[in-house]
Amino acid sequence: MLNKVQKKYRDRANRARRELLKEKKMFGGISDGSGQRYRVCVDYVRSDAPKKAAEFMDWFNQEFPDDIGEPAFFLYAAIAYYRIGMMKKARRYLLDAMLSNIYMLPYLSGQPLPRQDMWHPSYWDQPDYLLEIEGLLREPTAQEREWFKTHFADETFSEIRTKYIETYRALQHERELDARGQILDEWREYASSVRENLG
Repeated sequence: MLNKVQKKYRDRANRARRELLKEKKMFGGISDGSGQRYRVCVDYVRSDAPKKAAEFMDWFNQEFPDDIGEPAFFLYAAIAYYRIGMMKKARRYLLDAMLSNIYMLPYLSGQPLPRQDMWHPSYWDQPDYLLEIEGLLREPTAQEREWFKTHFADETFSEIRTKYIETYRALQHERELDARGQILDEWREYASSVRENLG
């Protein structure tokens, strides 16, 4: 039986999902300028429905294959898959969460990372963003926070994080467009390879 707060989140997730499906039916595609697609998974997890959140993520990936995502969205996708025992997908989304905001996982582990001397492509990538989503960062359990901490420190996550910081530090100081493009292309190829091989 859902409590009052869980019911609120479940209703909100269901309503947003219906609106996305309605938009697709009416227009043949979804523009979603309000970003509802990022809230559905979050609200399903907060309503204690991780399986529904994971099912939505499967649909999301078919509907928005090139979507850049958002840090809290990736974090909640990782939590959803973790809670239903699909650990490979959980690890991939946890990696996406780390790379979308490298400050978030250490913050959740109680070991905040100092602001790095690097290019932050958007507000979502910056440490101040965590203050904006502070309410969402209360959801993970102590066990999940320990899981975040373990992965943040493991070899794969550490190597890709180091490469990420090196890449975006180089971008911070590079002004030539072709050189920036090459740096980004090399990073995307490397990150894609790591993500695909993540077990």
